[in-house]
Amino acid sequence: MFYFNQLPVPRLTAADPDFQPIVQAAARLICTAPEFDDLAKAAGLRGSLDGVTDEAGRAALRAELDGRVAHLYGLTEAEFTHILATFPLVAQEVKDAALAAFRDLAPPEGDPELVRLVGGGETDRVEFKSSMRVPVDGSPPSKELTAVLEAVIVKEVAAFLNAQGGTLLIGVNDAGRGLGLAPDYASSNKIGDRDGFERHLRGVVGTALGQTVAAALAVSFPTLDGLEICRVEIPAGAEETFVLVTDRGGQKREALYVRMGNKAEEIPGGREMTKYVRTRWA
Repeated sequence: MFYFNQLPVPRLTAADPDFQPIVQAAARLICTAPEFDDLAKAAGLRGSLDGVTDEAGRAALRAELDGRVAHLYGLTEAEFTHILATFPLVAQEVKDAALAAFRDLAPPEGDPELVRLVGGGETDRVEFKSSMRVPVDGSPPSKELTAVLEAVIVKEVAAFLNAQGGTLLIGVNDAGRGLGLAPDYASSNKIGDRDGFERHLRGVVGTALGQTVAAALAVSFPTLDGLEICRVEIPAGAEETFVLVTDRGGQKREALYVRMGNKAEEIPGGREMTKYVRTRWA
């Protein structure tokens, strides 16, 4: 115990953001039988039912723990790589998984204000979108998919306008990590760079919601994780903004989207829409 007490072990409290993830990951590795139910519940789990017994799941949890602990000690990627290399009996795939978790858990890099913004996650005032034109899930690009992705951007802009305004970040994944705009830049000869991207963005929004809306957007291109992303500041609208949508039956109609929590939700027509419009634009 004297040796242990001399080690620079991080002393976390429940207020530390890494506290609960580490506690629950460790509990899911340990509490795999009913006799551990009390310990599991003390760690915030339902019981041993939340314990992980399959090898792939356990390996992922161990890698996550290694990555988090490495960050708690303030290690650089080079230092962590060196430490992993000093364990010759540990399989290389285990080391690779730990290093991958370390990279995934690294805080975003960029302007402090932008890092703070993405660190708060998606809210009623902040939305992340991976792309405006190119699918990032491996699906082959097509005109149909591009139209769907651009329609999503339009819907998000309208939802912020109809609520209290907000920030739309394009080129950022759901975890708040920068993906960049390179695929979107390369998707058309008319885009090519940030200027072309901004022109296209304003054109898409202007066609769908009106040029007045497009002109009101404040568009900038900060850097996140070393990659250029697009930041769109959307003001609260002076009047309601409707989006033209096509139902499954092919019928076109106008929809009113509003930012609720971290999503753009449609306000149903009739009394509910009337009540919202009267309240919002009293």
